[in-house]
Amino acid sequence: MRRFKLNSIKDDVAYLRGQEARHVLKVLRLRPGDEIVVFDGIGNEYLAVMEASSTQSVRLKILEKLMIDRESPLATILYMGLTNRLQKFEFALQKATELGVSKIVPVVCKRSAFGEKIKDWSGKLRRWNEIVVNASKQCGRTVIPPVTEPMNLSEIDDDSELRFVLWERGGKSFDNFKENTVTSVSILVGPEGGLDENEIEILKGKGFYVIHLGKRILRAETASIVGLAMVQYIWGDLK
Repeated sequence: MRRFKLNSIKDDVAYLRGQEARHVLKVLRLRPGDEIVVFDGIGNEYLAVMEASSTQSVRLKILEKLMIDRESPLATILYMGLTNRLQKFEFALQKATELGVSKIVPVVCKRSAFGEKIKDWSGKLRRWNEIVVNASKQCGRTVIPPVTEPMNLSEIDDDSELRFVLWERGGKSFDNFKENTVTSVSILVGPEGGLDENEIEILKGKGFYVIHLGKRILRAETASIVGLAMVQYIWGDLK
């Protein structure tokens, strides 16, 4: 059954608006009396029936709250260096969502030439959060991870129990940390071209451990997927 992100809910009445409503009405051509699954993005999922619709909204009656838990017990933050090819960055957003990330923070690094040119991120943020919502719908998540406004690498202030920066030029293995018992992990992945030594030193000063992912150099979007999969396997729900 198709899943949709609610715009609002009060008691047993809920609404879909905008793109979600258009999808229901114009693409799927659902009608009053049809049942769908909806979620609010903060952990709740419901079985609902369409009651009425207009050109831009759908009114639903909630039939049942579904007892669903698809969220990882591990809180994960992905600090993703802004790549100059935004489609690669957006691919990483989608896959990170599927892997259960809790929050995504775009980071402007020394080699993020694109990021330094942008003064107003509102349009990009709308698109990025839309990508995350669609990925959450597809993979069955009930919590939508936020994508924050980009920050400079030097501004990072993180309190996760373990913090890792993935670097192709050396570092430890995740195996060195697998005996730790933690509930929160942060991972930082640099942009195309990687991080320089000065950036690595800044991150070390912020409590980040340098992690190496093997003999082959991975693209930024690949490294983010591998890093999240590894920590979800060790401490999360991919065991």
